[in-house]
Amino acid sequence: MNLFRVNQAFKTARSIGSRRSESIALVLCIIMVLLLGLTVPRYFFSSHNLGSLITSTSPEGIVALGMMMLLISGVFDLSVGSVMCLGGLVAAIALTLGFSTPVSVCLGLGSGLVIGFLNGVITELGGVNPLITTIGMMYIVRGITEITLVRRGKAGYGDFPEAFRQLGQGRFLGIHYMLWMLFMLAVIFTIFLVKRRGGRQIYFIGGNETAASALGINKKKIRILLFMLSGVLASLAGILINARAGAANRYTGQNSHLNVIIACIIGGGSLAGGKGNMAGSVLGIFFLVLLNNAFNLYEVNQHVQSLVNGMVLLAVVIIDGWMNILKRRELGKE
Repeated sequence: MNLFRVNQAFKTARSIGSRRSESIALVLCIIMVLLLGLTVPRYFFSSHNLGSLITSTSPEGIVALGMMMLLISGVFDLSVGSVMCLGGLVAAIALTLGFSTPVSVCLGLGSGLVIGFLNGVITELGGVNPLITTIGMMYIVRGITEITLVRRGKAGYGDFPEAFRQLGQGRFLGIHYMLWMLFMLAVIFTIFLVKRRGGRQIYFIGGNETAASALGINKKKIRILLFMLSGVLASLAGILINARAGAANRYTGQNSHLNVIIACIIGGGSLAGGKGNMAGSVLGIFFLVLLNNAFNLYEVNQHVQSLVNGMVLLAVVIIDGWMNILKRRELGKE
């Protein structure tokens, strides 16, 4: 494989998507902070509200990191919300059975790894569209968690040891552990995408799949690994949510898949692949959290919230589609 050609193609793929970088998401976040800070400062800057923003951003932000990696490679995963619930549930069951916190967490992460592996194998080796694969897995996994929690009845899964609760409630230098995790993972993945050959290959696969295969890049292997990474990160998010709440919740991760994909597109990603970065995914999630926070602080009707969320979804898809048309024109395909 000609590494020079791969590097050149990588640079080209990134430059094509430079118009919609994470700066757009940053501007949106600044506007929302200024709006809320000026109109409802007493409530917005309260310690309770700021803590809620952090604990809402961190889990879905972690999931968004994995989703952005998949989007860069040209695929996506709609099962992440259900995997969040499953990962947290497996860890909770393990704790209830008497396993230690580290072992329980590893088992929860392992459940996400398995689901991610199945998504990757079915999609890449089975040739099934990722939309069909991950929607099917979403319903299967959600069904498993629902049946398990319903059978548990009112007892549920809770009474976790302090070491586990600290994962979601603990702080270091006044900042929640989960936010530290988000930042550390974002930095690690950014370094990988920019500095390592494997990261550059992910961009190349999403930007020009045919050329990537011609140069000997094993796109199937890379995408399977990315699906596995997405599953592990989704499980980690579910574990953190349960640790924060002190109990396993059957509603964990509901609609998270849509929030995460919207956030990634707002942050500069694309359903067509080939562009995006970790900072954009985190900023996109933060914007959606701020938007939801505005709904709550302004006491917006639930139906109006659904209307606005639907409009945001359509807007980002339309904009992404238009940008993809411009990209194809630049490449001479239209």
